[in-house]
Amino acid sequence: MVFIYLGKKVYRSFKNKQSQESKTPESDAAATNEPSIEATNDRGSDECKPEPTPNAPGCGHQFDASAGPCPTCKSARREQLKYRAKIFFGLVLPFVIQALDVTIIASALPWIASDFGETGQLNWIIAAFNLTSAAFIPFWGQMADIFGRHLSIQTCLVLMLVGSALCTGAPTSAYAVLLLGRGFQGLACAGLNVIVRIIIADKVSLRENAKNWSIFSFLGGILGWGLGPVLGGYITSRSSWRWCFGINLPIAFASMLLIYFILRSELLGPQPLAQLDETTETGRRTTFVKRLKTIDIGGQFLFLFGFGLLILGLSWAGATYSWTSPAVLVTIILGVIISVSFVVWEYHMSPGKALARMFPSQKPMIPWELVRNRDIGLLFYTSFATGMAMYSVLYFCNIYFTMVKLWSADESGVQLLYFTPGLGVGVYISAFMCNSWPRKTFPPIFIGSIIEMIGIGLLAWALYTEHNPTVYGMMALTGVGTGLRVMPVPLHGIGSFPKKIAAVVSLMAVAYPFGGTFGLTIMTTVFNNTSGIGNDSPLRDFTTLKNLAPAQLAGVTNNAKMGVVWAFVAICPFMIICTIAASFLGNVYISKSGQGEDERQTEIYEGVYLLKFLRKGSSTGNVTARRHESGEPTLVK
Repeated sequence: MVFIYLGKKVYRSFKNKQSQESKTPESDAAATNEPSIEATNDRGSDECKPEPTPNAPGCGHQFDASAGPCPTCKSARREQLKYRAKIFFGLVLPFVIQALDVTIIASALPWIASDFGETGQLNWIIAAFNLTSAAFIPFWGQMADIFGRHLSIQTCLVLMLVGSALCTGAPTSAYAVLLLGRGFQGLACAGLNVIVRIIIADKVSLRENAKNWSIFSFLGGILGWGLGPVLGGYITSRSSWRWCFGINLPIAFASMLLIYFILRSELLGPQPLAQLDETTETGRRTTFVKRLKTIDIGGQFLFLFGFGLLILGLSWAGATYSWTSPAVLVTIILGVIISVSFVVWEYHMSPGKALARMFPSQKPMIPWELVRNRDIGLLFYTSFATGMAMYSVLYFCNIYFTMVKLWSADESGVQLLYFTPGLGVGVYISAFMCNSWPRKTFPPIFIGSIIEMIGIGLLAWALYTEHNPTVYGMMALTGVGTGLRVMPVPLHGIGSFPKKIAAVVSLMAVAYPFGGTFGLTIMTTVFNNTSGIGNDSPLRDFTTLKNLAPAQLAGVTNNAKMGVVWAFVAICPFMIICTIAASFLGNVYISKSGQGEDERQTEIYEGVYLLKFLRKGSSTGNVTARRHESGEPTLVK
């Protein structure tokens, strides 16, 4: 219903604009010479932004202000509305399916693990997904640049079909088949996550990007993070948990058709690569084989294995093996060594370095200037903590409702809805702060970090008291903090590096599942050790809990409650560190609509913005401007 409602709103807005413009005599003339979005509108910004003239303030196409609305400006606005409508209808299903796939099993997770007899290993259902969804995000970012947006996103949807089919048909005697399917789903979601964000940021100004991403963030929050747990619980209780995966099949197929028929003509193709002497002006693109040779094979290999071993070791720790076991220690240590090697490799892939000279045709997976940028590092950790908080609420609050309150899957899923209003409020406030006032990225990120820290801490206390209204309130408060940061974090990175959208989006996107996996690993370890879960524990098959004697049941549920409480306490230090990290961020200023040529560039404060604010503007940092066309910094003040 939400999808239908939002679709109608976009369609009516588009039709109203067309009907209003058809009443003016200039519309016919404009229609004969419609300029492209890129030629007239700074790649799709809100208004046509030429230099104002004395007789026509705000528009440079006509000198007589009494001549009526400018046909060129009207045409540009019409094209912008068409483009926004295509983006919405073409990307809404892929975006929802990747958000839904993360959350729909939150309510069904204990029941799935119980059917397979793997309650003690339930975190692997999440870890198998996160392992591929996190490790392959930079890979898809580079594929989107090398082979184009359309081919990349269609490939992701095919992988989603394969993974969902495996999960739907996995026999309960073959836990590995389920995990394999989850791995394919994670691989697909990694691509959908990053490519959808890249497409939204393509061909538009930073301000328009903020508007479009706000819509998708709100939509993803409602349909993905909000509806997902409820839908998963309802399906599990009324039918079978298998349909939590089967529902992806028709959605993925419909997405492929919509993208092909609606959006394909608007998507950017293979991007020009300096390594192959390609330029935007000539439009010349080399063959598929030559572009394949530009992939940073060494960087991809090191990142996949290093990051994959880290995720694997964290997934084993405390659940499959003890933290001090050789399997965990060797895996994590190797993961750290290979990950450090990846950073060293990317450094030497920068222009003029040894590997760049050795492999002149290869494009670095993550440009070194991003790796060494302070704000990018702080934004990465902020996203890391956001993923940790989001996953903790969706998965461990559900464990609390299932194992402590003894509610059914659909009842537990409904309780997770309290997280959604807070998430929506946070997204709305961040959109207002970025688009209207104060039009800066620092305030929502910093305030969101504080609110999320308070929300997680008080949620642990509320779970201990078992006071349901307080639990619901703290879930909503945590949602506000999360929503405040969902949109401004990538926006801050894109504003700082407007010509490296794919790399920035990939780096920010990889932090969410990594933080979620790391947080769930710590929480699962604490929960298992505190609750006493094991092969001989009644908690192994929680469906039989209600059959226990009252005294035994009280002891088991109390142990489960304390396990959940201490699991939340364990991630509180990470939330505190996140608030401290956010306080050291700079700031990206988002231009006001109607500022003409200025909208084509982004002003960035590169110092510690909080100090500048506390000192009432006096600080040693510099404000630089980066134009969207070049991405080169220019000192402003």
